[in-house]
Amino acid sequence: MADEIFNADRALLPHLVPEFMTWLWFASERDGGSVLLSEELGRIDYWVDDRIAFRDMDSDKPRAVMTGENPSTSPEARAALAGGKVLRELRLVLRREDREFYVTLKGPHLDLQGVKLPQMIKGAAEEVMYDRMALYEELHFMLTGMLRRFAGERTSDAWADETLPAMRAWVGGRSASRSVDTDEEAT
Repeated sequence: MADEIFNADRALLPHLVPEFMTWLWFASERDGGSVLLSEELGRIDYWVDDRIAFRDMDSDKPRAVMTGENPSTSPEARAALAGGKVLRELRLVLRREDREFYVTLKGPHLDLQGVKLPQMIKGAAEEVMYDRMALYEELHFMLTGMLRRFAGERTSDAWADETLPAMRAWVGGRSASRSVDTDEEAT
């Protein structure tokens, strides 16, 4: 049974990764690209960068790839969602304090690719290694915090009543912004 659940060739719940990536894109616009992850992690800013790839529901190969400056604001990106395509890849920028991290999230296993870390310290190889490890850990904590926010919202009653209708309206071209203070949901 455990082999069936944790089979590396299949995603456990294949709809969750594209749903998470779509929610990230939507929430970045709804919340102004800023979120308080926790008291420990503080606030981060994030936005969709220069690459979005879509796939058909029944295929894992990318079918529509949009690159360049602000592909997330293009009518073609929303049209792909409205046409039933799901996200396969999403390039994000995450900013915490004065550090910017670039990462491509890739489905169906939420793989991290194309990671670009902030400028590291220069010095002995051991210092550089520890700095790099700390930056990867910081990126991991930020993404984990965002995934927790998604899971909390996804499993709440507000998902069906508020979030899903707002996402549908957003795909249809209406604004995703809201007037609710996003700090109240921090975990």
